[in-house]
Amino acid sequence: MPTFLPKLHALFGATGLLIVLANWSATVITLIIGDKYVIALTKLTIAWGLLALIPMLILAGLSGNRLGQRMRGPLIAAKQKRMKIIAFNGLVFLVPSALILVPLAMQGQGGAVYYLIQSVELLAGATNITLLGLNMRDGMRLGRRRISLA
Repeated sequence: MPTFLPKLHALFGATGLLIVLANWSATVITLIIGDKYVIALTKLTIAWGLLALIPMLILAGLSGNRLGQRMRGPLIAAKQKRMKIIAFNGLVFLVPSALILVPLAMQGQGGAVYYLIQSVELLAGATNITLLGLNMRDGMRLGRRRISLA
């Protein structure tokens, strides 16, 4: 296995986490500010940001699967279980919400439907931030084990 793969995996995972965290934070901040133009711009930026986020999470998943091929144990099992939830949240809630909210925000529609979808997006985003953070923590534990075994 290439020795650079753990570093690439960490880079992909950390970048994905930072993008999700930036999107979530930007959403909360712009909702607090309340300016409809800033909200619309933020929603548009988040939608375009999916072009960076999705490949990062796919690459993190693929590299993680490669790294974990020969590994067993509770940390690997927990990371794999979390990745399934992260992928589900992304495909079912986050991507559709991001794409639905753009035209609503651009039209200045901040009604009940907008805020319901926004609430779902924030909840799914917070869940993914937590799960990605836990995966990062467990990945660092696995990395320390690999170094101490070498």
